[in-house]
Parts: sequence; C-alpha cells; structure tokens
Amino acid sequence: MPPDITCDNIFLFDNKIREKFGNVDLICGVDEVGRGCISGPIVAAAVVFSKKVFIPYLKESKSISSHKREQFFNKILLVATDVSCSIVPTREINRIGIGEANLLAIKNAVEKLSVKPKVIVVDGYQNPYLNNIDVIQYNVIKGDKKSAVVAAASIVAKVIRDYILKIYHKIFPYYDFENNKGYPTKKHILSISQIGISELHRYYAYKFVNTRLKNG
Repeated sequence: MPPDITCDNIFLFDNKIREKFGNVDLICGVDEVGRGCISGPIVAAAVVFSKKVFIPYLKESKSISSHKREQFFNKILLVATDVSCSIVPTREINRIGIGEANLLAIKNAVEKLSVKPKVIVVDGYQNPYLNNIDVIQYNVIKGDKKSAVVAAASIVAKVIRDYILKIYHKIFPYYDFENNKGYPTKKHILSISQIGISELHRYYAYKFVNTRLKNG
C-alpha cells in the first residue's frame, strides 16, 4: 500500500515546528469541538507527540467517519506522550459566552497535561489565556489540516464530545442529540419550536428557531 502523502505532510509540518524552536522533541496540539452547536458543551483536547510518533493515514476529525475516528482515538492514546481533555458545560457557555468558553476550554486542556511541552500548536488565532502559561504558543490557521498533533487533538475532542451527546440523547431523546450532536439540524430546530429548549441548550438556540420560522 503506498504511503499517504497527506499524512506524511502533516507529520513533516510538525517536525518543521520542532526545528523552528530549537529541535525540541515534545510538542503539543490543541483543538476544540462544539463551537458551532446550539446545545451541549465545548470540548477541548491537548495531545503531546514526540518526534518518533507516526500514525499512518491520520487526518483531522471532520474528514473521516466516526468509526475511523474511534480507531485513531485508540491509537493516539497508545502512542501519545500525554493527552488531556477539558469540558466547558452549557451553563458556563450561557454565563460567559461561546467565544470566552472556547478560549477557556483550550487553556484548561493545556493546564491539565502532566507533561509540559515547550511548544503548543494552537488551531486558529492567539489565545490570550495561554500567554500566562510558560509555553510558546504557535498559532496555525486550519491547523487541524496542517499539523498531525492538532489533527490528533481534534479527533480526541470529537470522540469525547460525541460520546457525551449520546448520553444526552438517552436523557432527552426527542432532540435527536445522538444524530445531530447538538448542531442546528432541521429536525433539531423543529423539536425546539415544538417543546422549547432544555437545560442542555445554549440561550441563543431560539435564534435559529426564529430564523427558520421566519424564512419558512
């Protein structure tokens, strides 16, 4: 079987980051899942890889099936130097806002690591919370597609969050959380319009309902 060029590239990308900061061995990738949802938590993951780690065919979470994500999830847990996860629940999102919750989830995931790498590769823009931690923050737009360690973090966060939404589905089956994972699908919005929001919904969920009803 020929090598996956995309996979090779994302690990080479990480090695260039290591070289940029003095040929460090351990680097951490962080990513979050759930920002675009109208219910459920924000989940962030931090994954630390050494330069010897290579996972064939690794890709970011959105471009692979749930079955593949779970396979990669298990592999990541086996080969990573360290993995941590942070969850910001709905009530906190409603209190501080989605943007702040997103930044907080990433900070908490990094702080929960037992290993402290020199470099944190962050998917997206600067996170001011990380400026108070003794690490180098290296920001990469669309980092989950470019960096292996960020792609790994995206998978860990996605698998954990999907599991949480499956549990929510057992408690509130009429919202179809198992299938929509908290995103504003047509069926999800219809359920809210008929029975209202639950304690797992973000306050702005009604905005999606009102827009859908207005537009027919």
